[in-house]
Amino acid sequence: MTTLSVSAQDYTARQIYAQAESEYDIGRIEQALLLLQGNVQNFSGNLRESAYRLMALCWLGLDDTEKAEQATRYLLNADPYYSASPQDPQRFIDMVENLRSGLTAKVTTASSQAESLAEVPVPITLITEDMIRNCGAQNLQEVLATYVPGMNIIDSNDDINIAMRGIYSNGQEKILIMLNGHRLNSYCTNIAAPDFSVSLEKIKQIEVLRGPASSLYGGVALTAVVNLITKQGADIDGVKVKAGVGNYGQMRGDIILGKRYFDLDLLVWGSLYKNNGEEMKVPEERFDEDIYDMPYDHFKIGRIGNKPSHDFGLQLKWKDLQFLYDARFSQIVAPFTMSTLAKTYDWDRYKSMNGYSPSFATTSHHVDLSYSRQIKQLYLKGNIAYDNSDLTHYQVLLDTEFPALGTLLGIDVDALDNIFNYPGLFRYINGQEQNYSVQLKGDYSYVNSKAHKGNLSFGTEFSHFKLDDVRYALGYNYENVAPENPMIPEHGKGHENSYNAFLQLKHQWRSLIFNAGLRYDHKKRVDNRTLNEFSPRVALILMKPKWNLKLSYSKSFVDAPYLYRKTDELLPLLTKNTSLDNYATLNPEFVHSFQITFAGLEWAKGLSFEVNGFYNKAEDLIMTHIIEHLNEAVNKTAGVEVMTSYRSPKYSVEFNCTWIRTFDSNLFIKNIDTNNNTPAITSNVVLAWQATPRLKLFSNVLFESKQTSYNLDLTQMILYTNIASYIEEALENEYYDSAMEWTEELERVKGTLIHQEDMKARAIMNLGAEYKWGNLTLGVNVRNLFNTQYNRSGMNTKLIPQKGRWFMFDVAYKF
Repeated sequence: MTTLSVSAQDYTARQIYAQAESEYDIGRIEQALLLLQGNVQNFSGNLRESAYRLMALCWLGLDDTEKAEQATRYLLNADPYYSASPQDPQRFIDMVENLRSGLTAKVTTASSQAESLAEVPVPITLITEDMIRNCGAQNLQEVLATYVPGMNIIDSNDDINIAMRGIYSNGQEKILIMLNGHRLNSYCTNIAAPDFSVSLEKIKQIEVLRGPASSLYGGVALTAVVNLITKQGADIDGVKVKAGVGNYGQMRGDIILGKRYFDLDLLVWGSLYKNNGEEMKVPEERFDEDIYDMPYDHFKIGRIGNKPSHDFGLQLKWKDLQFLYDARFSQIVAPFTMSTLAKTYDWDRYKSMNGYSPSFATTSHHVDLSYSRQIKQLYLKGNIAYDNSDLTHYQVLLDTEFPALGTLLGIDVDALDNIFNYPGLFRYINGQEQNYSVQLKGDYSYVNSKAHKGNLSFGTEFSHFKLDDVRYALGYNYENVAPENPMIPEHGKGHENSYNAFLQLKHQWRSLIFNAGLRYDHKKRVDNRTLNEFSPRVALILMKPKWNLKLSYSKSFVDAPYLYRKTDELLPLLTKNTSLDNYATLNPEFVHSFQITFAGLEWAKGLSFEVNGFYNKAEDLIMTHIIEHLNEAVNKTAGVEVMTSYRSPKYSVEFNCTWIRTFDSNLFIKNIDTNNNTPAITSNVVLAWQATPRLKLFSNVLFESKQTSYNLDLTQMILYTNIASYIEEALENEYYDSAMEWTEELERVKGTLIHQEDMKARAIMNLGAEYKWGNLTLGVNVRNLFNTQYNRSGMNTKLIPQKGRWFMFDVAYKF
C-alpha cells in the first residue's frame, strides 16, 4: 500500500507540473504560478528543479526581476551546477550565468555543502567549462597549471605530474583529485595522474581548494583538492560527437550523450586519445656529461604508448539516487631511462610484459551509488563505492651494460648472475588493488535568522583496501627476465582498513563567519602498526558586498603510500640481507598552512580579483633515492598568489601570478634555502574574444622565471660508494693511516653528490580559434606557438626537454 501511495503521489506531482507548463506555454502565467507555488514543496529531485526554473520564467514573463532572481537562487541551491539551455530566454540565461559567475558562484568542495566563493573558508579557484575551452588545454594537467595559482608542471620523466607551492613527489600523490566528490587517487600509490585518462568534455566545472584539506578529506589532501564536477544530462540534451587530428600522430575522439526525463537524468561519455610522440635530437652537451654517454642521439617526448588513453563513464540520477561508473586507462612512455641517469634507449627492442612495452600504465574502474535526502533542516547523504586498479611500472634502467649499477642499487648481483654486465636492463612492477568504502555525511541547519545562520556538518567513512598479485622482476638483454624471488609476491600482498569521522561548524553572525573543522583518521596498516591522526582547520571570514577578508589555519597529512612502504620492506629480498626485520618504517607526511586572503567583487563592471598570502611548513616529506624512500625532507615556503578576471559579452581575461620562496629545505644530505624545480614567479594570462557571433579567438601565455634543479649525481655516487668500500677494507686490514686519508676524500666527494642545473626563464604562447555554424563547431589549437625549447625537472630527475609546437584540428557536431 505504501508503494502504491508513493507512486500515486509522484504521478500527481508530475501531472501538476505538466499542467503548469501547459498554462505557461499558452500565456496563462498567473495560473501557472499558482499551481507551482502551491505545490513546489511537494516536488522532489529533478522535478523540483524544473519547477523553480519554470517559476523564474513566469516571473520574468511578468517583468518581476527580483522574484525571478529569487526563484533562480532556489534553483541553484537545489543544483549548484545548473546551466540554462540555449532554448531558454536570453534574460534567464544571463540571470543564471550572473549568479553562477564571479564570487557569487556556488561550490560544494570546501565545506561539504553548497556555498558562494565569498563564504569558502580557504582560497579556491573555480574553473568553468568556458575557461577550459578558452585555454586550449589537452589534458587536466594543463588546465590546472593554467588557472590555479601555486600549481606548476613538474616533469618526473615517467608520469604526468604537477606540484603545489613547491611540494611534489615522483608521481602526483600530494593532491587529492575527485570526481563529483569521490576519490580517484589510487589507494596503493596515492597517485591520480592529471593525464589524458580524464575526459575534459564531460566536465562542467573544476573546484580547486588551494591548501591542506585533511579536515574534510583526510589523507592525500596534503596540499590541495581538485574536484571534477561532471555535466548533467540536461546540460547536453542530445548527443555531441567530436573528433580531432594533429601532428605527431595525434588522434582524439569524444562522444557525450545526455538527456533528462522528469526525475531521470542520464549522462554517458567516452573519450579516446593517442599520439606517437615528438622525436627530438639530444643536445650535444648531453653526450659527454659524464662517463656513461648517451647510447642514441634521439628520443621521443610526450608519447603515451601503444594503446590509446581512454575514459568511459555513465552517470544516472533518479530523484535523490545517483549512480556513477567510470573506466579509465592511461599509459605514459618515459623519454629517458631511470630518472637519475636519464639516458636514451631503444623502446622498440624491449620485450612486451603482459601486453605492455616500457611505460607507466594504469587501468582503473570506479563505481559508486549514493542516496541523499532532505528532512526539514537536516540533509543526509550515504554512499557506497568500489575501486579496482591494475598498476604497471615497466621502467628501463639503462640501455647499455653498467656493472656498477647493481652495487649502487644494493642488489645481490651474485644471486642474479650479475645481469648488470648485460645491456638492456629493465625493471617490471605490477599489482592489482581493490578498495571498498561506505560513507555517511550530513548537514544540519541549527539556526537561520536575519542575524544568525548556523550549520553543522558531520560524516564518517570506512574503507577496506587490498593488493593482489604483486610482481617485481628485473630483466636484462632487452628480453630476458631474471628468476623472481618467490617471497616477493607473497610479502607484497596485503590489506589495510581505515576509519574516519569529521565534524565542522559554520556560524555566520551578520557579516562575520566562523568556520572550524576537525577530522580523525584511524588506520590499521599492513605491518600491524596503528595510525591515528587529527586534522584541524579554523577560519574567520569578514564578508562585505564588494569585498571579503579571510584568515585560516589548517593542518593536513598523507600517509606514506602502500607501495613505498612495501618496496622498502621488500628491499632485503633483493639484496644480500634476506632478513625482513631491519627495514625503515615510513611515517605520514604533514603540512601546516597559514593563509590570509582578500577578494574584491565587481569593483569595476565585470572585474573581480583575489590576493592570497600563505606560509607552509611541511615535515617528514618522503624523498625517493635510487630505489628506497625515506622521511627526511622539510619544506618551509611563503608566497603570494594573485587572481584577476574580467568578463564582458565580447571579451574575457583571466590572469594569475604567483611568487614562491622556499627559505628552508633539505634535499638528501644537503640543506638548501631556495626553490627546487619551482620557479619563483609564475604567471598565466588567458584572453578570449568573441570576434563575431560565430567566431571566437583565444590565447594563453605562460611565463616562468629561472629555475634551479638539485638532484643526485650518480657518477659521484659511484665514486662515493667505491671510496666507502676502500675505507671498510683498509679498516679490516688495520691500515688506519690509509683509511684516514680515504675518509678525508670521502668527505670531499660527499659535498659533490648533489648536482645543480639551471633552467632559463621562458614564455610559452598558445593560440586557438573556434567557429560555430549551427550545430557544427570547427576548432584549431596550437600549443607552444613559437616552438620554444626549454627543460623541466622533477624529484631526483635530470633535466627533461619539453614538447615543442603541437597543434590539433577538431570538428564537433551536436545532434
